[in-house]
Amino acid sequence: MRALQVPEGVRMALARKLLVITAAAKHDLAGAERRLDRFTADLDAGRFPEEER
Repeated sequence: MRALQVPEGVRMALARKLLVITAAAKHDLAGAERRLDRFTADLDAGRFPEEER
């Protein structure tokens, strides 16, 4: 596991995205898997969501 050095607002946005993916998994497992794949691909590529305020 690696530590992600991002501003607090970005960390909050990432946590919110993970919560959405988790909620989606309860209703649409395949869709949640696709979202999680995109989420991790974005992180690996250095693409982060806008900072929350």
